[in-house]
Amino acid sequence: MKKHLLHIIIGVAALCASCSNFLTEYSQDQAYVRSFTDLDELLAGSTYMKCHNITQTFQFQANMTFFPYIHFMADETQLSKGSDPFGYSLAPAYLFGYYTWQKKVGKDHKETTMWREAQDWQNLYEYINVANLVLSLIDKQEVVTANDESEVKRIKGEAHFLRGAYYFTLANLYGKPYAPATASKDLAVPLKLTEIIEDKIYERATVQEIYGQVLEDLLSAEALLKEIPRKSVVRAGHTAVCLLLSRVYLYMQNYENTVMWAEECLKEESNLIDLNGFAGGDFLVRESPELIFTMGTNCLPANLENHNAENFCVSKELYDCFEEGDLRNGYFIALEDNVYTYKKVNYNRGQRIDVSDNFAFRTAEAYLNLAEAAACLGGEHTARARQAYNILRESRMEPDKFQKEENLSGRELVDAIRLERRRELCLEGHRWFDLRRYMVNELYPSEKTLSNEYIVYEYSYVTSGYEPVFYRRYTLPPHDGAWTLPIPSEELDANYGMPDNERGIRDYESLL
Repeated sequence: MKKHLLHIIIGVAALCASCSNFLTEYSQDQAYVRSFTDLDELLAGSTYMKCHNITQTFQFQANMTFFPYIHFMADETQLSKGSDPFGYSLAPAYLFGYYTWQKKVGKDHKETTMWREAQDWQNLYEYINVANLVLSLIDKQEVVTANDESEVKRIKGEAHFLRGAYYFTLANLYGKPYAPATASKDLAVPLKLTEIIEDKIYERATVQEIYGQVLEDLLSAEALLKEIPRKSVVRAGHTAVCLLLSRVYLYMQNYENTVMWAEECLKEESNLIDLNGFAGGDFLVRESPELIFTMGTNCLPANLENHNAENFCVSKELYDCFEEGDLRNGYFIALEDNVYTYKKVNYNRGQRIDVSDNFAFRTAEAYLNLAEAAACLGGEHTARARQAYNILRESRMEPDKFQKEENLSGRELVDAIRLERRRELCLEGHRWFDLRRYMVNELYPSEKTLSNEYIVYEYSYVTSGYEPVFYRRYTLPPHDGAWTLPIPSEELDANYGMPDNERGIRDYESLL
């Protein structure tokens, strides 16, 4: 069936009616809006990622999560080698294809389909299409007062921000990392900027084209949202736009603009929690003075906290990268009952975690973006890089263990900042994307081979216990095709001739 992408995401009636009652009459290509407040409601209900109560693990709430597998494709998690007979039904089975970088990421080790590969593709394009709809209608709304004008600018700015953020996410999931030398040829995802149903077969835009659109959207959002107060921490404001601009430019290796937008972000919000005075409990909360913006659900605790089951836990490698006196080792992650645990937020069954595990913007990232970009610029910028690096570390280290950095420069300083980034932003959705961009960095490239083990237990009547029947080690070398997700098969079938991302059959080492 042709146009699968658009026929899924463009049904305005289905999208709008599912979360709002403001439509009195609609069709697939037309909607009737009474005022800009209706568009604000549509934006809030159908364009922002939703936050859900977490009642169980991934298999029960897969459609409520957003690309959770990026926490398991990098080096931040590992399998807990327990012997729970129910282990196979938990997160590892559902994420096996992602965790071990298989050609078919939605299947488990038995080739059973466990995860809908098109889920995030469809969700993100649905959100993009609603943003397209809002942008097509917002300028047609009646504006009477100065407050009306401000509200229209805010709504328009948020729509531009969200569309840019979603295309940035899609490009980094389904396209190669941005390499200045090849971005004009490397393929990313289809680009669609209208809500109108188009009778066509879609092609993949290049990485450069997608990034160009991301910047156009974010710069539009910046101009619109400047001087307009943020509505809430779950609605994008000017500070969030500045932070995302600094991230996008960092990925593009445009360090001058990275520094400029990171500094602009920190002018508006520079607070950091001093862990020396932190009372404990959840670090990631909406009331945090360093939280700039968040949307979506955090399912990580439900899939990392089971100490006895054959489930995921924080990786030993991540735990070991924290140095003595680093207070994040205890407040971010910890070693408890011989298991490496996730501590940024805790979890109780049925609880809603209000800060996302992969879409939380914090001031800490602004300091790190600034530090890395300034260190790459070198020369007179090196002092600024050290300053940002020291400000963050001083708020995370015990006073007698903190040593102000005054000497590092060049590659050594960049490596130190990247290590600090790994510690600070752990399990917040950055690591997979960071490893990808490090590989293609022109100044200071860094390559890493990833390794993950996977084990399955079955009951043995011989030993009267659960014994391993499947135990393998998988590796992902640098520049392997599996650093980029495959295009969902539904889209390839619907858009004849669209090329896939090449991913070979994954080799393994048997450990039995």
